[in-house]
Amino acid sequence: MNRDRGTIKWNTMMLPEHVKLLREWKAEDEKAEKPNLDEWALEELSNQITLAYQHRLPIQLTVWKEKKAAEWVTVIERIDYNQQSIYTEEGKEIAIQHLYSAIVMD
Repeated sequence: MNRDRGTIKWNTMMLPEHVKLLREWKAEDEKAEKPNLDEWALEELSNQITLAYQHRLPIQLTVWKEKKAAEWVTVIERIDYNQQSIYTEEGKEIAIQHLYSAIVMD
């Protein structure tokens, strides 16, 4: 297997402006649009959140934030249906519209 240093060896030959543009290009390339959930996926998301909340189970949430997916495991403290938000034990507020997936951890 060829263990190449990749772009590291070329950085000394590149202008700072080029390095900056390459970093911006890479950051832009990593961004993605939030996939639309169909009716079945929304129902499953709702079921997982309700189950985790009622039984105080840890849940793995995937949230779309700034065009990237962020995942963490937490316990849901309360659900505010008026504000469409979930509050976690750590004090985080998560807008339900930003949720993409939820998996109850057994």
